[in-house]
Amino acid sequence: ATVGMRVIETITQSMAEEAKKSIYVTQLLEVTNRFRKAIEPNDSELKAAISEKFKVRKVLFSNSYDMAYGLTLSRDTGDKAAAFRVFSVLNMYGNKSFKGVRQSALTQRFATIIETLQQPEFVADLERLKMTDILAELADAHTAYETLYQTKGNEQSLKAPSREMRMEMNNALKVMVEEVEYFSKKFPTEENVTLWKNVEQRIAEVYVTAPGSTKKEDTETTVTTAVNTSEVL
Repeated sequence: ATVGMRVIETITQSMAEEAKKSIYVTQLLEVTNRFRKAIEPNDSELKAAISEKFKVRKVLFSNSYDMAYGLTLSRDTGDKAAAFRVFSVLNMYGNKSFKGVRQSALTQRFATIIETLQQPEFVADLERLKMTDILAELADAHTAYETLYQTKGNEQSLKAPSREMRMEMNNALKVMVEEVEYFSKKFPTEENVTLWKNVEQRIAEVYVTAPGSTKKEDTETTVTTAVNTSEVL
């Protein structure tokens, strides 16, 4: 990525107008941007926000669960009946902690419970128990969590495998370098020749030995395997 950005800057800041107009400059810029995106670390702030929404949802569900359960002990027969109906939904999976449940399964459970309690037949029960607001808060927390979680998933889906991206990045650099070299030889103006020398310098500054380069030793001498010069990176 560093090589790509430096080569692009060297070309765009040069006086070699024909090279600057090359389609390979645009191609290299596009690939470099995607490569940089693919190797950047995960968004720690987004990750922390997702974790916080997860905790808020868990607390709201736990409070709703405990509240409904407590009301099942009410001496008011109407409240008690309403509480049993609501609690039967909140407890449809048998507990409130969901320990050991996979994240995807947990999200589905919360979604099912919330969607069920949002049905018309539970409106009167929730109003009677004064649980309408807490259920609305739980639904909002669930939606907020899902939105952030999907955002993270969408970002990750844009990241290509590093091996695949490295090959694409290397090829884009290679054709760009070949293009600059071509202009310096076909049209050996001072601008083109200078650009070619500068591009070579940019690559030399951050050159990385090609994968597979090894060092072999025998009893008399040390031999280093030649670097694959067809690979720019």
